[in-house]
Amino acid sequence: MLAARDLAVGYGDRVVARGITFTLEAGEVLAVLGGNGCGKTTLFRTLLGLLPPLSGAVEIDGADLATLSPPARARRFAYVPQQQTMPFAFTVADAVLMGRAAHVGWFAQPSSDDRALAIDALERVGIARLAPRPMTGISGGERQLVLIARALAQGAPVLVLDEPTANLDYGNKLRVLREIERLRGEGRTIFLSTHDPDHALAHADRALLIADGRVLALAAVADALTDATLSALYGVPVQVSEVGGVRRVFPVTR
Repeated sequence: MLAARDLAVGYGDRVVARGITFTLEAGEVLAVLGGNGCGKTTLFRTLLGLLPPLSGAVEIDGADLATLSPPARARRFAYVPQQQTMPFAFTVADAVLMGRAAHVGWFAQPSSDDRALAIDALERVGIARLAPRPMTGISGGERQLVLIARALAQGAPVLVLDEPTANLDYGNKLRVLREIERLRGEGRTIFLSTHDPDHALAHADRALLIADGRVLALAAVADALTDATLSALYGVPVQVSEVGGVRRVFPVTR
């Protein structure tokens, strides 16, 4: 279980967003939506323990996150950032294997099981062929898939995904979204941000909308993503309609 209790996030004395309260159980997906600079990444970094809360608390399985050591947090959370630069020419396989670091003792070497999990993660996102390639020699979209594979290899029960389909082509977006569905079916808790409300409607249980440093909506996805809330969130008129049994978001052009 992942919970935020009246959370305020930010840097130093600067509050970026406040009043965030939710509880996520195993197998639930919560999508976070908001404009650029609304505080999504700051919220994620606070949930991961990389930034201290300005007020409130984050709890994982009933324990205050602040009481857990970094290795203990790494065994509970896997993180996919929007992008990450690899300054060294690690191979793709080794970059994914780094996800097993929290399970390997000090001065120990990854086991054959760790390596098998890394290769399996690459296969799940469709890039096993890239395993021997250097990270410095693949595209930005391929690097994003490597970060997702690294999070899968980590085996944590909670996944925090910061725009996981950013920079991906259509086929790879579908692979990642299918993997999110599979992970939910395995009982993983997933906290993700997206700029595409259609992804939230199709793959999330609940949605958190953040605007102007406050919670605009936090509810079941169909209740949170309405014509009124999405139009207010993005500052342009939109309409949520059902087409072929699927709810979609469309711009209002008239």
